[in-house]
Amino acid sequence: MNELMKALYCERKKDELKARLLKMGYFKTPDGRQLYELSLTELDEIFKKKLIERGK
Repeated sequence: MNELMKALYCERKKDELKARLLKMGYFKTPDGRQLYELSLTELDEIFKKKLIERGK
């Protein structure tokens, strides 16, 4: 996969995670950062934590 395709995939995945987090009512990190400021890894970790919390 070339670099452009990787970048496009990453941005699409970030957009998907941001939309799902917003639907869960998650808007900011505890330190005050907005979702658009986060990396794909950070968004993915937060999303997984929220899924686990919802399951409890």
